[in-house]
Amino acid sequence: MAQDIITWENRLSIHIPLIDSQHKMLFDIINKLYEACQESEDSANEHFKKTISNVVSYISYHFSTEDQIMEKTAYPDHGTHKKHHVEFVHEILKHVASFEDGKKHVPNQLVRFLREWILSHIAFVDNKLGKFITNLQKNGELGRIVIDGAGAVSKPIVLAIDDSKQQLAMFKYMLQDYDCIVCDSGSKGLEILKRVEVDLILLDLAMPEMSGFEFLQILRKDPLQQRIPVIITSGHNTEKYILASKQFGANDFIVKPVVPELLNKKIQEQLDKSQKTLIIKPVAENLV
Repeated sequence: MAQDIITWENRLSIHIPLIDSQHKMLFDIINKLYEACQESEDSANEHFKKTISNVVSYISYHFSTEDQIMEKTAYPDHGTHKKHHVEFVHEILKHVASFEDGKKHVPNQLVRFLREWILSHIAFVDNKLGKFITNLQKNGELGRIVIDGAGAVSKPIVLAIDDSKQQLAMFKYMLQDYDCIVCDSGSKGLEILKRVEVDLILLDLAMPEMSGFEFLQILRKDPLQQRIPVIITSGHNTEKYILASKQFGANDFIVKPVVPELLNKKIQEQLDKSQKTLIIKPVAENLV
């Protein structure tokens, strides 16, 4: 098996989870194309014929995602960004035409072109878009971004963090109107937030390893996560803990044992105050 020609690194993240996940998929596609190129010439050419259409189709799907995000958020550099996309697709089609004309080494040349273009585009063009979207979210003008259709998120996502397995099971039972994700530590919660665009967090205060206050400190230092409402669920029913929770950035406080009606009411109140969700419907066009 050939060594990957392109590798994902955290520094490449533009802090839009949906776009980051699509970039990772593009990396996988490029690596598979590169692996095929290491086969014998006849085998590599045959593999290239079978896969290039899917490659361009996914690239088109990805660009459609970004294009709709830029359009719906009135991104000021939308035109320039889209021009980069169009020029990229045209360059791919030129490589395909050369391949169909019988020119050798086109698959290898295309893979290396894809690698260099994607890395440069993410670092300079997509990174600028990422900062724009992050600022919108930080300023409360935009919530999460989801795709409508297969894989669409139909329910708000609630992340419940508590070291009690019994309490987490209760949350899952109480919150059937939501997509409830549970974990038993603050560190696991932070890892989940790197992969999932959460609408609201339920947070216990007294946890080993990382307290709720420590979690809040880390959360509120991240510009992208500042928008997420946090409701403390704690057995510490004193004014001192309620005040401290607000000072650390919590939005509300519920005393355990949690009453289902009150919990659902407070969650809905916070969701009503939170930012809108941007729903997009990307399309893939086979351009080959």
